Parts: sequence; structure tokens; C-alpha cells
Amino acid sequence: MAGGPGGPIRPHVPGIYRFTATALGASMWFFLMYRAKKDGPVLLGWKHPWDH
Repeated sequence: MAGGPGGPIRPHVPGIYRFTATALGASMWFFLMYRAKKDGPVLLGWKHPWDH
């Protein structure tokens, strides 16, 4: 066969891009968990928002 065993291609990106991507991803999950804590039963249909 042509070629040898190759590894995955890993592009070289600046560190600030990786840091920014990690920070934005973490903030997205924190926001989703916060909203799930506040509105989880409504989203799952366990509670109606008009019931007090």
C-alpha cells in the first residue's frame, strides 16, 4: 500500500482561539444549566407556567 501509518491531522491554532472557544463553550453550558434549573419542570411538561 502507498503511504505509511499516519496519525490524525491536527491543525495549529493560536492559543487565544482555543481559550476563547473553551470559555464560550463553558459559558454556554453554564447558561443552559442555569435555565434548566429555573425552567426545567416547565420545559419537561411537569408544571404549567400559568399554574401558581
